Amino acid sequence: MKPDLAKFENALQLGGIRTGTLDAPGAGGGRAVRVALIDTGAGLRFTVALDRGGDIVDASFNQFALAYLTPSGLLPPSPGYHTGVEWLRGWAGGLVTTCGPEYMGGPRGVNGVKTSLHGRYSGQPAQIETLRNPDPHNGRNEMELSLVVRDSRMFGPVFEIRRTIRCTLGVPEIRIEDAVTNRGDTRVAHHWLYHCNLGYPLLDHDARFIYRGKAEYWVVPPPPGQDIVQPLSAAAMSRLKRAPNSLREHAGSGERGLIVETEAERDGWCRIGLINDKLKLGLEISYPKKALPRMANWQHYGPRGSYVSGLEPFSGSLLGSARDKHKLAEQFLEPGATRNYQLKLRALAGAEALAELLKCDGELSTSEAR
Repeated sequence: MKPDLAKFENALQLGGIRTGTLDAPGAGGGRAVRVALIDTGAGLRFTVALDRGGDIVDASFNQFALAYLTPSGLLPPSPGYHTGVEWLRGWAGGLVTTCGPEYMGGPRGVNGVKTSLHGRYSGQPAQIETLRNPDPHNGRNEMELSLVVRDSRMFGPVFEIRRTIRCTLGVPEIRIEDAVTNRGDTRVAHHWLYHCNLGYPLLDHDARFIYRGKAEYWVVPPPPGQDIVQPLSAAAMSRLKRAPNSLREHAGSGERGLIVETEAERDGWCRIGLINDKLKLGLEISYPKKALPRMANWQHYGPRGSYVSGLEPFSGSLLGSARDKHKLAEQFLEPGATRNYQLKLRALAGAEALAELLKCDGELSTSEAR
């Protein structure tokens, strides 16, 4: 709907970007985190964690929450979270958590490097370079937040990430553009993943995931003496695309998931998402397949609150090249090289919008079948 310019003076009355600080949980006002609060003016509102790489934490569309939030809440970054699985102590959950830029996935040893869970990116503060609000009176409905994040140390690796978050007034969509550059003088490993964490009420019993491609199944904890990657038929994997009620076996750290080589549409973009038919509510996530060739659907349906599933487009490997035989399981950035990524998230309401996303769905196949 085109706004009536004669009836408002401040564009923030309709939507835009505000920056400030939030008290960390339990901090008593002593510790704060920088944030940007963004309102698209179309029912989609979200919080950007400036002290956590410019990732997106809470997000809502009209009256519905979209993202899962952990019991820890939004905390300041700490190098203590970069050891083993301590990343989980500082993780707020949220609509988008970025993993990388060197390694991602679980702790392991790779080429003499001892990795931590999901890498260091979300533990790095961002510097604001540009903040541009909409100005409908001058014909501009776009808003933009541009950030710079550095993950570096003496002797390398030295990563520079330039992130731009764009929205348009009146459109319920978030556009993220990332440019990851190796500013060091040696080749470095580079893996990149967008951990999009969906929660109640968007995620609920019988909600359905939308994606298609060839897949493999994994489960944690694995059967005694076996690997986390387990054989499962294509039909059985396709059934995992319907969300169940809470599962007793997911108490604690029980989880399961699929790694999918997603199929793209004719324009080269993959369109995946989640549809809640009961609420007539959905979320579409889209990205260029060339940059993000695979996607993980992490599922953790805990019996007391930790009810969450992630849709996670990625480039590189979650499991490490010792387990993962995909041709892109090992990736590197040469000195001075840049790799570009794009991610779009669009909130959907109503039968017509959901039907368009549903066209992108399909049955899964196994690697052997292809």
